[in-house]
Amino acid sequence: MDDQERGATIDHLLQKFTEASARKAALVSEAKEFAARIGEVREALGNPYFYGGGNYGRPENADESIVKFSGYKSHEPALRLAHALRDADRELSSLREHLLQLGVDVE
Repeated sequence: MDDQERGATIDHLLQKFTEASARKAALVSEAKEFAARIGEVREALGNPYFYGGGNYGRPENADESIVKFSGYKSHEPALRLAHALRDADRELSSLREHLLQLGVDVE
């Protein structure tokens, strides 16, 4: 690889790294917003859990009873975010490794 080709490759990888970093930052922000409104999400999509056993009949557990259990629909938005964050981390790690092989330390 000549210097011109190496430089173009580094520029391309740095651009992809910047884009992936921005995507990860947006996903982290989205995850924080999601966490702040988890009550609304559960109200709209249901409880992904329920209490059972000896304490399930307590008044403080009334909203978490099996009667209110709706399956795992309210997990789906969080799982989508978690998978997207994992993908962004993997992409950043791969790009970081490629850049290091070319002698560029991005962090």
